Amino acid sequence: MDQETFALGNWWTQGGAVMYLLAVYSILGLAVLIEKLSFLRKISESEIESARKAADDALTGNLEPPSGDGPVAAIIARLNKLAGDGLTTDALVRAAEREVARLEDLAMRGMIWLAIIGNTAPFVGLFGTVIGIIRAFHGLSRQGLLADPSQNSELIRGIAEALVATATGLLVAVPAVIAYNYLLRDIRSRTTRIDLACADYADAIGNGKENG
Repeated sequence: MDQETFALGNWWTQGGAVMYLLAVYSILGLAVLIEKLSFLRKISESEIESARKAADDALTGNLEPPSGDGPVAAIIARLNKLAGDGLTTDALVRAAEREVARLEDLAMRGMIWLAIIGNTAPFVGLFGTVIGIIRAFHGLSRQGLLADPSQNSELIRGIAEALVATATGLLVAVPAVIAYNYLLRDIRSRTTRIDLACADYADAIGNGKENG
């Protein structure tokens, strides 16, 4: 077996059939990450602060909802409309909680794929490792233990396949786990603050309408 077998340029062919599934995992994980980051831009820090300011303004009697077309602004506008329809303060707070729960559910969609990739990619790589070891033992059985290993191409190919499959499985899994935990924490942090701001706004406008 020549030295090109271990070149990085041949990484794809060295890993065997499991590399195709790991490639799909990589593309899917990247697509989910891009989509989630794009969605989180819609519920940016500035929009959360705008909701917080609207809640503070409502406490001073300014019940005008903030302008904007983002998800948080839409929730505030929805609450203001419901207040105009005559809902009580408790009903408005519950409505705010439901709207934020829907937003969180929307933000969490697709996250399951990052969890699946992070949990199963190492096992896919391990499956490739087993196949590579089987190939290596097959090479040993054909030429015997006393033969020169450097001249046993099937043995070397099997070992390379086992190591590459393991490394690639980990290479795909680790970023997926990091992305999943980062996004999960970010989504929960943002939706919690949105929930608090919207609940405060609902409470303020409900009491303002009732007192008015």
